Order: sequence, then structure tokens, then C-alpha cells
Amino acid sequence: MITYDVKYRGPGYLMYKTIKKVKGDGLVEDGHSRYFILEDETRIEIPRTYEFEFSKERYMAILDRMEKESAQNIHVDKR
Repeated sequence: MITYDVKYRGPGYLMYKTIKKVKGDGLVEDGHSRYFILEDETRIEIPRTYEFEFSKERYMAILDRMEKESAQNIHVDKR
């Protein structure tokens, strides 16, 4: 399983905080917050008004999950 880091900061803050070992993320149904599932199954919710920065490993985690769900390799053009 590929994990990644997410940096976030609230409106008006200069410094980022980091969430490590994230294995999945998404939006809560009401659309007011974003959730993150950690490697140990912990769930964290943060308001969508915050600024988020995802590490490059998130792309690889999404691609890996798509390949597993479709049971085939997905070719991606590097631009």
C-alpha cells in the first residue's frame, strides 16, 4: 500500500502542519470538510476552508488503486 503526506494550514496561518502515512482521502457528504484515512485506520477531518498540499506519492496511490480496481495496467503519458 502506498501512503503519502498531506500538508495543511488554516486561513491566515503561515506555517503548515503535516499529516503523515495517509492512505486515502475524500470529501465528507455535506461538503464542508475533507477526511483523511491513515495507515492505522485513523480518520481525520479538516474544514475545506483550509489549504491542502499533497505529496507526489498521492498520484501513485490513486493510479495503483485504479489499476487494482480495473485489473489492468493504466498507461499514463508523461508530459
